[in-house]
Amino acid sequence: MMVTDFNPFDSLIFQPDICFLTGAFLTEDTRCMIHAFPTWLMQRYHLEDANMMMLDGDRMFYKDMLLPASKEVAEAISKLDKITQKAFEEGYDSVVQLPELILFQWMARVMYGVLYQDFSYAISQQERRRKEFKVSPLLRKKYKNLRLMLQSLVRPVNFENFSPWSIKCSRVNISKDILNYKDETRKLNFCLGMNGFAIAACLQDNGEVATFHQDVFEKMRDVTLHPVQFEELYARFLYANYLLYEIPDYIITAKEEGLHFRLPDNPYKGAPHFKEWEDKMFAQVLTNAWAPWGIPSKEIYMFPNSPISYLIDEFTNEFIIPDTIKLQY
Repeated sequence: MMVTDFNPFDSLIFQPDICFLTGAFLTEDTRCMIHAFPTWLMQRYHLEDANMMMLDGDRMFYKDMLLPASKEVAEAISKLDKITQKAFEEGYDSVVQLPELILFQWMARVMYGVLYQDFSYAISQQERRRKEFKVSPLLRKKYKNLRLMLQSLVRPVNFENFSPWSIKCSRVNISKDILNYKDETRKLNFCLGMNGFAIAACLQDNGEVATFHQDVFEKMRDVTLHPVQFEELYARFLYANYLLYEIPDYIITAKEEGLHFRLPDNPYKGAPHFKEWEDKMFAQVLTNAWAPWGIPSKEIYMFPNSPISYLIDEFTNEFIIPDTIKLQY
């Protein structure tokens, strides 16, 4: 059963007898508990006993991040996991053949699962302290929409003349034994790297970030990136999404056959879609992105020069060949 008016981020209800995705009431006979992270991924990268920091600073084991789901939702997620596991284990050539909707569903499933755990845990902690748990209206809107979009797993969801996401999959010189996973839940940014490929994504930017960086994509072509190049690419995604102006909410129509999303008419009213790019701010993002290489901030940026780049040569404006980069993999 689909409960169309259920929104846990308005009611702040996260209970084991309510399906995390559809809002359907669950009994002991109809409830399935599924992992926020695919079981195969946790086993492959030994994440079961690893932990993640939650909103209030406490930590939770990956294996304990469980979501109450109806049998219909559990079956849909199992099917999604089988499709993506096969592609991810085969590598880049298989991953780029997946429809973007499938990649979005997989990333949204993981991010929404993390959010669900964050909220349910933080709310219980605040209740013990007799404090009110507060969420900004903007985040309530974003998380509500992410959940509705993820319902494309179990019912038709149509996006009228737009894609809600920007997704870029690249070949990357990364070992099959390394998992590079990062997310950022305020602007819904997502990063996944493994087995010779990596994905940079914004899950609710309406394709704006991909359009913003189209010239970079064209110069990159299908080359296998050095890991430092991919981290720069993800930094560009993060910063551009930070600069993107928020639009009014989607116009969402719930019909018997499914959900229909469309953008509001002229959402930017002729104004720029992005705030002005500031090199100093971007350099701070790069400093964090390149932390594994220990590149000091004073080397990344010194006014009036532009921040250094391992993607685009500042003199020729051409793509930098990965083999010319001397940093370790």
